[in-house]
Amino acid sequence: MYVLGIDVGKTEIYVRLVERCPGGPPKTIGKQKSFDYVEKGLDELTAWLSSMLIVFSDVHAVMEATGVYWERCAFYLHRMGFVVSVVNPAQIKYFAQSSLRRGKTDSMDADIIARYGATMALKRWEPPVAELENLKLLVHERDGLVKELSQAKNRRHALNTREQPDKLVQKLTEDRIAFLKGQVEAVDQAMRERVAANTALNEQVKLLQSVPGFGFLTSLSILVETAAFSTMETSRQLAAYAGVSPAPHQSGAMNRRGRISKIGNPRLRRIVYLAAVAATRTKTKEKAFYQRLREQGKPGKVAVTALARKLLCVGFAVVKSGKPYDPLYVRLSSET
Repeated sequence: MYVLGIDVGKTEIYVRLVERCPGGPPKTIGKQKSFDYVEKGLDELTAWLSSMLIVFSDVHAVMEATGVYWERCAFYLHRMGFVVSVVNPAQIKYFAQSSLRRGKTDSMDADIIARYGATMALKRWEPPVAELENLKLLVHERDGLVKELSQAKNRRHALNTREQPDKLVQKLTEDRIAFLKGQVEAVDQAMRERVAANTALNEQVKLLQSVPGFGFLTSLSILVETAAFSTMETSRQLAAYAGVSPAPHQSGAMNRRGRISKIGNPRLRRIVYLAAVAATRTKTKEKAFYQRLREQGKPGKVAVTALARKLLCVGFAVVKSGKPYDPLYVRLSSET
């Protein structure tokens, strides 16, 4: 099996091809190559491999999940029959450090990605469901609009506190606020209509909404950020992906939980953290769980993060089981 390490940039991709050697280090095949990523670079990449009589299905392409640039490459190679894996950049960073690699260039990155892929047992990447991907774009668009709306409202407040505000600027600001509100409402309506039209997704959203602190937008956001849990086998994997799992801290006889790793999806982590904050304001056992941790001396953020992790795991359980959250059945542990 060949491993193709790919460092994807905005306008160029660097690749390194190696061959797995059981019981030994990977064998480098050919020279390192770079291709234009703007036009026909991916076609040239596959043509280069074909020139060496390499069958695409025998190649495991590995790349980092950096921004959105990797997506076109991953989709293309998957369509061409490659085995594709998309990994967290932090994993590559730590692997490079453990290999005592110094420096950082695109060519060096492609080489370390190839060696990481040849060494580790990586999970196969599959393209997300189109409807989920489109809803993900809508959720992200809404986040951007809400941020712009908040900024516009802040500008309005600053204008209104001036002794002599400019009338034209005030009008433009009010028009901008009205426009952004209309766009947020349009996106909200589109999301609800699309969810309602998809029976399976609609049911999953309703199941998540049974969890305290999870409203429609939170539930949908969790599903689109995790591809509806399709790639998750356990709640522990999900918590790690969200970056709300405590990292181990062990040295000699000391063995304790450290701080959360924060290696994962920052958007998902923020979503569940805010949901946990909302849950602390309800008259539920989730609030009691939070208060118990506070009484044990845990700082507020630590307690909220622990609750966020619990809520996310409960959400995973209700979707996988197909049964709504039952507070009389689910027991929240006091572990942090």
